[in-house]
This record gives sequence, structure tokens and C-alpha cells, in this order.
Amino acid sequence: MAGGFLAHSESVLKNHVLLSSSDLDEVRSGVAGVLNEHRLTPRARHLDARLYGAVTAGLQMCLLEYGGAVAVETAPSRDFVLVQSALRGEVRVRCREGQWSLRPGDTLIMPSNVSLELEWGTSTTQLLIKIPKALLYEVYEHLTGKPVDDPIDFAREIPLDAAPAHGLRTLIEYFCSHLAPAHGARSGPMGLRIAQQALIGHLLNTQAQGLRDQPAPEVRRVLPRCVRRAQEFMESCVQEVISLQDIASHAGVSVRTLSRAYQDQHGVSPMAALRTMRLNRIRDELKGGRADSVSEVAYRWGYQHLGRFAATYRERFGESPNETLRRRVRGQP
Repeated sequence: MAGGFLAHSESVLKNHVLLSSSDLDEVRSGVAGVLNEHRLTPRARHLDARLYGAVTAGLQMCLLEYGGAVAVETAPSRDFVLVQSALRGEVRVRCREGQWSLRPGDTLIMPSNVSLELEWGTSTTQLLIKIPKALLYEVYEHLTGKPVDDPIDFAREIPLDAAPAHGLRTLIEYFCSHLAPAHGARSGPMGLRIAQQALIGHLLNTQAQGLRDQPAPEVRRVLPRCVRRAQEFMESCVQEVISLQDIASHAGVSVRTLSRAYQDQHGVSPMAALRTMRLNRIRDELKGGRADSVSEVAYRWGYQHLGRFAATYRERFGESPNETLRRRVRGQP
């Protein structure tokens, strides 16, 4: 991914100066604050570091230059994945997983959970993309329809002339286009979010081992977090007296937000869903031999008005609770 291919991205990122220093301690702490903890050792007297970049709410995209040759020893990156592309110069990377040499146009998805040793040559410019694993897993879940069970294993290298490299260049430029003012205005946080999801999705699709060749998953909705949390809370407290405010508080949103999200996903309100859960549990008890009478079960589940309970039950299941109980006594399904 040579510098000429990303000239626009480089010019955009250089409008966002994060660090400019020749002081070793200042350079180390400044780069560590944005990217990762590390040990920095100059190989020559000349150190003229520049760090440019966009620190957004999601991924971070930076340009890093040390000026002179340096050695870098990084700490394990447990909470994020780092993608490094060489624009100018050369960087040699070594760890217990292997070793690589990044020259202009090369891209490497850095190994996670291990320490790395890097040797930066003189006058080297690298583009780095820092992706929080929480965001990576979120995009993975949207792509596959299932949560991440194991650490994602990436194919490390993205050669210059390979199709994934062309796609990645395009998406880096697309991301940076949302950082640069266009006709006097930025695209806003929504544009950045769409751009970063597209970039992460491309890396997962082309580089995640075993993911590219998987059959497309069945189409399924990935529920908003507040709806998932509301459902989990209701299922765990189905026999307790809880209010809509209790459910919303546990889900971490307002009553109005939860009601709208739940209605959008399921077509019913949270309290209607809770009543259905309770009726299903009551029916299981009546059919499963865990009750001697309808009134016993109804009272235990909080129904004080038996007539109203029986009408609600019949509306839901097309028969009265007494009919369900009698069929169980007679041994009918």
C-alpha cells in the first residue's frame, strides 16, 4: 500500500497533529497514549517523531514517523487489533508467531496477545489502524449472526497487488473522506461509523481464517442490546412482580426508548411479552403434572382474579386452563 496510493488519506491525516517532538520520553508516552505501551530505543542520534491521526469513538487511524531508525518493543494488545501499512521506508516485525518485513505497499495485521519487536528504518512512514476488539466482535456478529466464541485468527499479510489490498486502500480513503471537510462541513458521526464498519467488515471477510469460505448465515435479526438485556431480565424474573421501569432500568435505557425498540423488534410491548412468558410457564406447569388445580397455579403466578386469568389464557391458547389440566389428567397431549 504505497504512499502514492494513499496520498489523499495521508494529507487528511496530517491535518490532525497529535504529537511532534524530538524528546524521547515525550515521544514514547505520546505514542503509547494513542496506540500501545512500548519501549522505544533510538538507533541513531536523530529522533524527529510525528504522530498524526483521527482518534474517534471507534477505530483510530494514524500516521507515525520517527525520523531516525528506532527499535520498538510493544506490550501485548489484549483489547485491540492493530493493522500496519508501510507508506515509506521499512519496518521489520518479529514475535514468537513469526517475522515479517513491511516495505511500501505491504500491510500486516499484527498478532495480538504477544509482545512484538519492531525495527524501524530511517525516514519511515507507517499508517496504523487500531481496532478495539469490542468493535471488531460487534461487526463480526452483524456479519455472521452469531457471537464470537473463539479469538479471531487472521491471515497476517495483505500483499500489495492482492485484491484485499485494493479493497482496503479504497476503504481507508473512504474513511478519511469523512474526516476531511467537504464543502465546508463534515459528514458527521454516522458517516464515520458506516465507514469504519465497512473497513472492519472487509478485513473480516478477506483475512479472518475460516470466515471467508463459510456459507452465508441464515438471515436473522441481531437484537439491539437494550432489547436483549430486557428479555434476559424478564426471563430471569418472570415469576416476580416487576414494572416496566424495572425492565428499562436493567436494560440501561428510558422506558420510552425500550418500549419503542421492543415494539420495533417483536411487535408487542415489553409488558405484553412478559405476560406471554408467564402464560407459557403456567401452561407448562398445567401440562407437566406440577399442579393439582388451576387456582393454585394462577395464585402462585400472581393472578388474583381467576375469571380474568381464564379469559386471558383462553385467548392465548384457544382453551381454558381447566381443559389443559383435564387433558393432562386423562393422559392426552
